[in-house]
Amino acid sequence: MTRTRLLGSISAIALLTLAVPLAHAGGGMGTGDGNTACRIILNGQNPPQVLSLNVDTLPEAQQVGVGPALLLCDLAALGTTVNTAPPTVPVSGTNIVCYPVQGPNKAKDTATITDPFTASNPSSPSQTVTLGGVSLLCVQAVVTFGQ
Repeated sequence: MTRTRLLGSISAIALLTLAVPLAHAGGGMGTGDGNTACRIILNGQNPPQVLSLNVDTLPEAQQVGVGPALLLCDLAALGTTVNTAPPTVPVSGTNIVCYPVQGPNKAKDTATITDPFTASNPSSPSQTVTLGGVSLLCVQAVVTFGQ
């Protein structure tokens, strides 16, 4: 699979993954301004859960099996523009759009993650994974359909 297709797939998954908590929380993701920097999880475990997703960007609720963890995203402040491009403008929305980061950090780190899927397993409530460098920057967005 090419890098572009991989990042496109990960971006789509990130949108679904991150848009659900935003929609249910009323927009906003706790501290920070809703921007996230995401690293690829290279060896996530496969949880057994099947979920019913009902979000604005899907025409109807869909039952989906949950695959292995793909991204670890940190709340991050959107950096300031350092080239001659126009500065970014804050947007508050209930959706997330992700952009690939050019020249990402190549460092790999080991991390232990506890999330709602791993925490449901009392014998192994977390997973130890290897993280790739930062590959996506995700920001809040407003989506309008049918125009």
